[in-house]
Amino acid sequence: MKKRLSAVKTEKNVTFTDVFTVSETMLDFDDKMEQFYEAQTQKEDVISLVVEGTCYYDVEPEDDSWIRVQLEKGDLIVIPKGLSHRFTTTPQNFVKIQRFFSRKVEGTQG
Repeated sequence: MKKRLSAVKTEKNVTFTDVFTVSETMLDFDDKMEQFYEAQTQKEDVISLVVEGTCYYDVEPEDDSWIRVQLEKGDLIVIPKGLSHRFTTTPQNFVKIQRFFSRKVEGTQG
């Protein structure tokens, strides 16, 4: 995994990373989950590694055709820029994700 992650970081020019935890203990958990589940499109690739827990990313490669991907500890996902996607937790409502960016993005932790 370390070699693959290193290759992705080099290929995508990653210079910043943070760790983001989603759990029921978050302030305004339900509101946050609604926000995360809103479809969004980024100007950069979305690169995430699940450190703990389980989550879902839904991606929309074609209009109104969503694909759900379940990720668990150790899984790495790269969602290409411009691809509509959304995020949610499993019924356990807990996941810790390391996110990777080519620059520090407003709203990142760390």
